Amino acid sequence: MTNQDGITLSLTAEQAALASLAVGLLAGGFGGFVSGTAVASSTGQFSATEPVNQSSSDEGSETTRVALDGIELEGEPSRGPEDAPVKVVQYNEFGCPFCAEWAGVDASPRVPIDSRNTEERFMDQYVETGEVEFVQKNMVQPRLHPNSVKGHRIANCVYENAPDSYWEFQNQLFERRDSWMRNGQNKPQETFRNITSDLGLETEQMVSCYSSSDGEEARQDSTAIAQQVDRVGTPTFFIGNRESGFVKVSGAQPLSRLEQEIQKFKG
Repeated sequence: MTNQDGITLSLTAEQAALASLAVGLLAGGFGGFVSGTAVASSTGQFSATEPVNQSSSDEGSETTRVALDGIELEGEPSRGPEDAPVKVVQYNEFGCPFCAEWAGVDASPRVPIDSRNTEERFMDQYVETGEVEFVQKNMVQPRLHPNSVKGHRIANCVYENAPDSYWEFQNQLFERRDSWMRNGQNKPQETFRNITSDLGLETEQMVSCYSSSDGEEARQDSTAIAQQVDRVGTPTFFIGNRESGFVKVSGAQPLSRLEQEIQKFKG
């Protein structure tokens, strides 16, 4: 049976296991993808994640709360009011196909996650209404995507110098990921320059910032969360608040999965 998110089936345990294997094989077709994981739950609801540090999608229910102590949430790219009762913190990677698909960008015709329009619906229903603040953090995966750090370097430069254009710039990084995330004849800086120019940004200012950046901020974000929480892939969402803690939700999940956790923190 298909639900509103379009990818939920009623499966037996054996069918779910076979489906998990099949989707895992499909996921392996993504450029730069090494050890992706696709999980079929007992209801057949699929989620996908790109693991880091030999991690995989979480098994079972993800109800253990974590404090995110020492993880800076202020001064990061965010949408929605800072005093919202619930925060949704996304660990994102610009070369990650599942991050792109969750954001509504077609990174592969074989995995129709983008057709859910999850990010747009989430923003409309929870962020624009003031119920949730959405905060984005860096999670670089250079083993999977050789130019991962470079993508985060230029994105952070845009946020520092033209924050109002950050989210539009992010979408363009997803849209043009094939032209910047690989080594060889594809030159990342050339693509970054083209995107900034197309968006009407101060191209030379952005490129100068990019050239002088070492990507340490992105690396620190990635290291800090990996030291505190096991098995963090991309995308991973932490839903909750400072007072009550956060629940980790792994993978490019449908809106209904995020809603389950958001409701628990709305008081």
